[in-house]
Amino acid sequence: MRGFIIVLTLMLSGLLLNAGAAAEVLTLTDCIETALKNHPDIVRADQNVNVANSELWNAAGQFLPNIGASGSVSESWGNRIDINGLEFTAWTKRYSLDVSASISAFSGGRKFFNYFSSRANKAYFEYLAEGSRQSLIHSVKTYYFAYLAAQKTLEIREEALKRGEEQLKLAESRFEVGAASKSDVLKARVQFGTDRLNLITADNNVKKAFADLTYVIGVDVNSDVQFSTEYQTDSYEGTEADALKYGLGHHPGFLASEKDMKASKWDVWSAYAQYLPSINVSVSRGYSNPKWSELTDFNDTDASWRVSTSISIPIFEQFSRKVAVSRAKASLNNSRAAFYYARNDLALQIKKAYLDMENAQERLQVAEETVVSAQEDMDLVQEKYNLGAATILELLDAQVSLITAENDKIQAEFDYNLAVATLEKAMGIK
Repeated sequence: MRGFIIVLTLMLSGLLLNAGAAAEVLTLTDCIETALKNHPDIVRADQNVNVANSELWNAAGQFLPNIGASGSVSESWGNRIDINGLEFTAWTKRYSLDVSASISAFSGGRKFFNYFSSRANKAYFEYLAEGSRQSLIHSVKTYYFAYLAAQKTLEIREEALKRGEEQLKLAESRFEVGAASKSDVLKARVQFGTDRLNLITADNNVKKAFADLTYVIGVDVNSDVQFSTEYQTDSYEGTEADALKYGLGHHPGFLASEKDMKASKWDVWSAYAQYLPSINVSVSRGYSNPKWSELTDFNDTDASWRVSTSISIPIFEQFSRKVAVSRAKASLNNSRAAFYYARNDLALQIKKAYLDMENAQERLQVAEETVVSAQEDMDLVQEKYNLGAATILELLDAQVSLITAENDKIQAEFDYNLAVATLEKAMGIK
């Protein structure tokens, strides 16, 4: 029996530990980190960076020589050999080994231009990847704020249901003593039923917001994870000009357009370089011997050096160079136009986000004052109703006004947090 109790105690302890582990609570920071690890857009963007990095290595490798090794064995029939005055024809073998190196000594500068273009292209994809991260962070914040708003709305509806239940009991007790009419009881009962429906709706909205948030961070929507409702509201104290100045130096989308334009400029130079001659130099050392055992000794008598230099001057290539230059120029014009448009678009995003933040901040202050006023009105009308100096309609109107004010405050908080997050995204702040 004693052993059974010990085993049972250990099993219960394990269940409690598992239950505690399942009830993991994620903060906003945890949600962002989880999303960045799981979201396919981030994985795809990182892979594009890896490809661009490989292309940069390839461009850098053009400055290095090509090195190769080859070996061959050949047989021939018909070689005459003299044995004791007699001539015979027989098969003969010959083995050879070669090591060679070749390099493009001059290519009109194309190797340099291609390298700088690849470097700018890599930076372009890095900024795009960072832009994907910031967009995902903004999405996570949006769904997280929506979840917080749904939770607060649920709390308001729970309080409203409690008040409605108390008002119904009060109306019934007053009706029993003849201090209220049957109409008061019916109105209170209808309001109580409405409060219950609103509570069910609010609870469903919390579940939907939970599912949306778990989905965007890459967690099973049916998991037991929980989200913390503790959040410190962010703020921005700078001016719109400060925000624009910061955004021009940090917004990944704008910086990506700048790198794309630089890559296009180098591509134009590379296209023009095709009109210049190219010089190639190659060096090889080979060994040849009819016997493999002697060949592998690598004697100088079996060795030979070969050095060659070639100059290629393009004269006519079916207008392919003209087409390459035209395409490079067109790409540069497109990227230049996109760059200037991206700058103006960034200024537009920051202006709108900054104005929305200011508006949301003012609405939040007004909403907070309205809640205080509505609560005072509610307390006053409740006291009057208790004393018989107010009607049930006045009491219900005061309750509706309070709930409306509280909902407006929640919406104002959501709008303000979202406006700050949107401004930070436009500025390039994580």
